[in-house]
Amino acid sequence: MFSFLNGKSPFDEAEEKLEAGETINGRPKLPQAPIMGWQDGVFLLVLVGLIVGGYYYYQYAKQKSADSFAKCDALYVAAETDATKYVDAEACYNETWDLGFVSDSMEILRQNRLGAIEDLRNQQKDLYAEAMGAMAARDSVAAYNIVNDYKGPMLLNQGDRKDWNNIANSEAVKACVAAAAARADSIAKAKAVADSLAQVAAELRAKAVADSIEKANKKLARKGKRKRAQ
Repeated sequence: MFSFLNGKSPFDEAEEKLEAGETINGRPKLPQAPIMGWQDGVFLLVLVGLIVGGYYYYQYAKQKSADSFAKCDALYVAAETDATKYVDAEACYNETWDLGFVSDSMEILRQNRLGAIEDLRNQQKDLYAEAMGAMAARDSVAAYNIVNDYKGPMLLNQGDRKDWNNIANSEAVKACVAAAAARADSIAKAKAVADSLAQVAAELRAKAVADSIEKANKKLARKGKRKRAQ
């Protein structure tokens, strides 16, 4: 092999020597191709190592990405029946930003999944704002109902999550809700009694009217008989 590490080929060197008048027995000295030097061998070994290493690293990175995205996909699918898994799925997809290989299809899937989770977070943020507004208006019952009617995943940040849990677990709020429920139950019972009494009264009035009509008919019938008898 030829060595080009010095920037010249053997033919370039021979041409320079001929121009300088160097000959052997009156004939021009022909160029000789030197055997590959150790520098060339090292260079080639490094080059081959880089190529082989790059290939195996690519395969490793590709497989690692496939395994990571499969794990994230399993968590996201599980979250459709267990909402608490959305947090784990989001964390899993966020970890994939450090992967060495991500295909276009993986990138699209990651963006769609993270976008869907963010939409759920925004929905809970809206409910959180409503609950805090109710608390500010001193309507703890409404705030409690907003929080406890929510069945989705907990995706709020730590501070908002603390407020949310305080509303859901506050004994004072629970007492207010229980009292409101008791009042509503009492009102419902009272209304049921009133409706029952009103129905009885209506039935009595209807019966009284019917009796009055019946008596009047009987009276007219007796008068008619007396007239025919005369």
